Amino acid sequence: MMSLRSRAEYIALPSPLLTGFGYFIAAVITLRMVDELNSIAVIWPASGFLLAVLLLQNNFSAYPHVLSAALGSLAANIIDNGQLAVSAAYTFANMFEPMAIAAILKAKLARRLSFSSPQHLFWFAFAAVIGCACSATIANALTPMATAEFLFSWFSTDLLGILIVTPLLMVAHRAFRNRGIVTGPSKVIEATAIFALVGAVSWVTFYQLDATMLFLQMFVVLTAASRLGPLGAAGGVLIVACVGGFSFDVWSHTNAFFGTGLRGKSLFFQFYLLTLFAASLPIAALLAERDRILARLSEEKRLLQLAEDNADIGHWWLDVDTQTIRWSRGVFSIFGLPEGSPPPLEAAIDAYHPDDRHIVTNHIEKAIADRQGFEFRARIIRPDGQIRHVRSRGELDHHSDRDRMGLFGIVQDVTQQVTHELSITEARSRAEEAALSAKILADTDQLTQIPNRRRVTADLTNAMMTSRSDGNAVSVALFDIDHFKRVNDTFGHQMGDEVLKRVAETATAAVRAGDIVGRFGGEEFVIVLPNTTAKTAMLIAERVRMAIEKAGTTPAVTISVGVAERTQKEDVESLLQGADQALYLAKREGRNTVRLAA
Repeated sequence: MMSLRSRAEYIALPSPLLTGFGYFIAAVITLRMVDELNSIAVIWPASGFLLAVLLLQNNFSAYPHVLSAALGSLAANIIDNGQLAVSAAYTFANMFEPMAIAAILKAKLARRLSFSSPQHLFWFAFAAVIGCACSATIANALTPMATAEFLFSWFSTDLLGILIVTPLLMVAHRAFRNRGIVTGPSKVIEATAIFALVGAVSWVTFYQLDATMLFLQMFVVLTAASRLGPLGAAGGVLIVACVGGFSFDVWSHTNAFFGTGLRGKSLFFQFYLLTLFAASLPIAALLAERDRILARLSEEKRLLQLAEDNADIGHWWLDVDTQTIRWSRGVFSIFGLPEGSPPPLEAAIDAYHPDDRHIVTNHIEKAIADRQGFEFRARIIRPDGQIRHVRSRGELDHHSDRDRMGLFGIVQDVTQQVTHELSITEARSRAEEAALSAKILADTDQLTQIPNRRRVTADLTNAMMTSRSDGNAVSVALFDIDHFKRVNDTFGHQMGDEVLKRVAETATAAVRAGDIVGRFGGEEFVIVLPNTTAKTAMLIAERVRMAIEKAGTTPAVTISVGVAERTQKEDVESLLQGADQALYLAKREGRNTVRLAA
């Protein structure tokens, strides 16, 4: 299915029948003018017309236009000279020329030919010279009037027709398709006035006897090129060619280099037109390229400004030598200042928080000294007293003049991000604290605030694993309060709880730093003794027993202790079982004593 763009181009282009008719009319008019004015053809617009059609067509639709144009060319040449063979030879040369040029351009250019591009303009001129040279060679080889003068005349005439007419038609077509390059009443009036001025100056100049007035045409054509672009350049040169063609038999400002006869006038005029074209069209292309670059830069600046506004970003530039800075609109907004002239560098640094100013100066000085980029976060204080967090990143401006050093960078308001980060950090800290509290709560006996059965069993397991790996001894002491039921019955359960807490506190104070005292449940306690032999464990257990006995607080209590040392293949359960048997032995033998497992 044909795209919308293809449909628009198809509507704007002539049908193959109209192409042939247009070629025929252009050829007949040119040949008639030559006959009526008794002159020599200076420009062959028909070739330029056909090349424009071919360049605006795709590869599959170009051949019908070429065939139709060939019929128009054959008819025009037969009318002019009445010789079928010669007319066919001219037609073949005329058709080969635009097809060869179009083929070169489509092979060399990745996109459609643009006369606003200097690179495209070069390839256009190069292809035109090659195509016209081939066409002239073919015509000179097939015609019975083959001469060097005929070959050069064909070449220069066709070259002018292509160089002048093709750009004019293609730019005009593009203007029509895009609703006009020259749009609006003011532009239409300006274009009309400029082309009228070109025509008037050309008429005056060609009807003067002194060739020194030709510079006026160059001036007005360059004016047309600068104001209207490639359309003005091609149109201006075409107007000069038409006016010069009509006044061919009047003006005589040639010199001995070209000759003073009709052929000399023709060569001089063609050379002049080529010079005019070579001066005006490249200038128009460069100016159009400049305007396009400026328009693109303006659009990119607009989009950059839009992006900066939405992202709370601004860009800045610092001239290191003069200490002057430039700010974008975003920087003024971030610093809470009205848009205008940026403050001096010192005032800009003073806008930062006093505690953060050294961060700014250190990074800038280091970037200048080391010739490298930098990035930092700092706080600024707005004129209204509001504190904002900003992230600044910069690098050396490599596009600065060699004698001047510049820093270019961006500044972004990250207050919201910093707030979120602080919130996340605080939430993480609270979660870690809560998890730690939960873990401590889960591992701690709520009454005595010492490790509970689960925690002390885990610690004993770890101690035994370490003992297996390094070969050191590990012992455990299991004790309970003697006649604790009597305490509860006599003094009450509340006092019993106080006794449990007192025993836990006394036992914890009596053991070594690396030992672990835990509550197994009820009035039963356990002491984990890492790196401890049974002999040492008995001494520590005796010290705990004596400390509890001598506490002296009413009601006074004593404990019975069972001690066991891990054997080679013993596990946690068997070790505790051994300590429990020793505890039972201590109770049976009178309580308030320490016994070692057998």
